[in-house]
Amino acid sequence: MEFEVCLAGNGRYVLIKVHVPMTSATGVRCGNDALRVGLAANVDRYLFDLRDSPNVQSVVDNYEFAHKEITNFGFPKCSRSAFLVRPDDKSHDFINTALYNAGYVTRLFTDEAAAVAWLVAETPPAGEARNWQDHFL
Repeated sequence: MEFEVCLAGNGRYVLIKVHVPMTSATGVRCGNDALRVGLAANVDRYLFDLRDSPNVQSVVDNYEFAHKEITNFGFPKCSRSAFLVRPDDKSHDFINTALYNAGYVTRLFTDEAAAVAWLVAETPPAGEARNWQDHFL
């Protein structure tokens, strides 16, 4: 099994545990499944556990994924995604930056509790600024 997708945190976020090296093809498959689970549960927070999934793509392929492929299956820019990685794994740094620059709210974590806390933190109240980058990054 390449990955597992389920609701977690008492239904407050979708957990995606990836067991193979990360590529665009894997990202599309697990992203589609995560989006389906999130939409069914009305959840827009995603925890991608990539501790067993180093990113093996080129910078160009990561850029293409962040700016083209992810939009093809409609992953919402208003969602919040935490990428949980090993402390010594820097292979996800560029894709995180590329996704952020493409308008997605993403953040890298090496501590699972910190990732979950960031995911489930409340959003600004109605009427206040909702620039996710300003409030959560």
